[in-house]
Amino acid sequence: MKKFMISLAIASIAMVSFAQEAVSEVVVPTKKNQYVTNTFGSNWFMGVNGGVNLYNGVFMNGESVFDHIAPAVQVYAGKWHTPGFGWRVAYNGLNVQTYEEAPHKTFMNFHFDAMFNLSNLIWGYNEERIWNFIPYVGAGWGARKIFDDEYGDGDLTGSITAHAGLMNTFRVSKHWAINFELGTTFLRNGFGGKAGRSGHDMLFTALAGVTYKFNKVGWDEAADVDAIMAMNTAALAELNTQLQAKETENAGLKNQLVAAKNNLVQAQEALKAEQGKVLNISQSVFFAFNSSKIDSKKEIINLQALADAVKNSNARLNVVGYADSATGSATYNQKLSEARANAVIDKLVELGVPKAKIVAEGKGGVDTEKPARLNRRVIISIVE
Repeated sequence: MKKFMISLAIASIAMVSFAQEAVSEVVVPTKKNQYVTNTFGSNWFMGVNGGVNLYNGVFMNGESVFDHIAPAVQVYAGKWHTPGFGWRVAYNGLNVQTYEEAPHKTFMNFHFDAMFNLSNLIWGYNEERIWNFIPYVGAGWGARKIFDDEYGDGDLTGSITAHAGLMNTFRVSKHWAINFELGTTFLRNGFGGKAGRSGHDMLFTALAGVTYKFNKVGWDEAADVDAIMAMNTAALAELNTQLQAKETENAGLKNQLVAAKNNLVQAQEALKAEQGKVLNISQSVFFAFNSSKIDSKKEIINLQALADAVKNSNARLNVVGYADSATGSATYNQKLSEARANAVIDKLVELGVPKAKIVAEGKGGVDTEKPARLNRRVIISIVE
């Protein structure tokens, strides 16, 4: 009897802590259609095009437009700094046919272009958009070289150039796009070999090819600082509320500690009393929300102490399961309380208590303790 009472006192004083935690993904608020300027290594692109040049000098002398067509190539590389603005450096060249009786001339043009993605500027950035409409303007330097006795073999003639055009890109994948480009190049008067009445010559270009985007592609949305601050304020208020709830719970646990110490006093008094009484001493096993599983090692340690005391004495155990009536239906809570009682019985039997010494029942949902989580438990009473 003395061994039983000492074991019971130890089990009564042991306290168990438990908590329910909900983990949710944190979503950072962002501003609509506003993006963070990308790093140096992001949103670079390069491409190659092929097509034709159409030279339109200051006079045509009745020549056909087709007399001024020559093959053309274009190679370029650039970077987008925002979804709507970027730049490129480009080489355009191959041949140019200035007028009918002139020989084909080798042509080269190096230029820098500012590019504006109107699709993103008007309709908002969309990485999955199939078609992007991209005007550009720029400036550079062009030169033509002829190989004809009449004009001087190897003669190299240059001109500052101005550019305007339109690129249409069609998305194939995250990194690849097909593009069609129409452009106009303004050159000095007489660049083709004969000066005219107007102030400049013009070169029209039609090209098609591919663009490859490398390194990081796309933009991160800009964080909405005001929304984040409001969210943090709300989160702080929620933490204060949880802190107050924890303080209330701690107060309840302190009360339980006092009750456990009282149980120890009762156990000491029961040591002096006659056998055959029902001891008003109990031990609680707490459960997580909607669970009948005993996970806590502390709970198992407490049950082991009870098992050691009971299996070596004439005492019996009365096991009563409860659920939280604040959630779930009465029928469901009844089944849950029974499942919790059976879980404790199974653990006690596993720890060595004969099943014949255990009486169990489920009381369903109750609302006897505050906070409500304290009602999710099984109470084990010692009966001699």
